[in-house]
Amino acid sequence: MAEVAFSIPVTGTIELQGDSLTIRIRETTITMKLKPEEKTRPKITLERGKTLFDVVLESARSYVEETGSNEFSAAEIYHLALGKHPELNLKRNSWGAHVIAAAPGHSSHHHYTAKRRFFRYLGKGRYSLDHSLLTTNQGGRITNEKQ
Repeated sequence: MAEVAFSIPVTGTIELQGDSLTIRIRETTITMKLKPEEKTRPKITLERGKTLFDVVLESARSYVEETGSNEFSAAEIYHLALGKHPELNLKRNSWGAHVIAAAPGHSSHHHYTAKRRFFRYLGKGRYSLDHSLLTTNQGGRITNEKQ
């Protein structure tokens, strides 16, 4: 037995109402529920006059005060910021870009137009808060290495 490919033209109507799609071909009707579109993540919303750089600096200062160590990665202060500001909808890539833009010693710092001098780049993804921005913790000491 041999197979022969053929096609049959079919005419019908498609009707879209709300979240359902109805297809009618002669006496046959098929109705399907449509899955609603995924909502896009809203942009970060900060109070008036505050920028993401302010949140980055605040998180770095909090990290140094809580740990007593003036050495951190962008990820460590990002996770701290997520815990303190869950409503901000912080994006990891934007966060990393702002940390690099705030570290003049980083090799990619020159690619950013909005620059700050918050951090010193120590290499291998590690940063430290600039000494002019340091505040002492309860013990009065801040070390440069993790304890």
